[in-house]
This record gives sequence, structure tokens and C-alpha cells, in this order.
Amino acid sequence: MSAAPFARSVRSIPVTIVTGADAPLPEEAGIAVVRVTSSEHAHAPGTECPACAASGDVRVALFELLEKARLGLVPPFETVVVDARGHASPQAIADRLIPGRQPAFGLRDHTVARSFHLA
Repeated sequence: MSAAPFARSVRSIPVTIVTGADAPLPEEAGIAVVRVTSSEHAHAPGTECPACAASGDVRVALFELLEKARLGLVPPFETVVVDARGHASPQAIADRLIPGRQPAFGLRDHTVARSFHLA
């Protein structure tokens, strides 16, 4: 990984989303597993508290993974698997990784868009 946190990535890292309740997660070298969760409590329709929004946002999780890799806190990886088995809406996760589906909020989201792609 680059020494600069927002440096342009030379290549994009593929991301696979696992949704089936019984689907196994890979445990191989070179594969990072990121877990996203659904809301832990009820919200009014169309709303979400900041804590639930952050825990379920795949872009936040992927950016944090990039930062950990840059700092040497996680082993090197060539692909990412998103564990969405407990998430209420896996399509919402995919939408955050497809360019143009969800607006980007800040440099973090643009960094993730340049660094990762949906496999």
C-alpha cells in the first residue's frame, strides 16, 4: 500500500459479497474479510442513527481496511470478501460499490471507489 492515505491506487481490488446464511467465508492468505451489520435496534422508516449507519456502510469498512493495510496492521490482501450474511439488505451494500448508484460523501468514498470494485 502507498504511504499516502489518499494516493491513487494502481489497481482496483475485487470485492465479493457473501449473503447466504450457510455460505462459508474463505480463510486463505491474501483474502481480507470485512463484516457489515444491520441495525441493532429499530429506526423510523427512512432514518438511521449514525452508529448503525457506520456499522452497515461497506465504504467505511473498506476505507478502514485500507488504512489498516497502510499502517501494516493487517496482512497484505489481494481480494476482499464482505460478510453480509446478517445484513437486512445486501443489495444496499452492492449499490455502495457500483459507481453512480449512491452519492459519494467526502474523500473517503472517492478513495474507496478508486481502490475497490465489485467482483
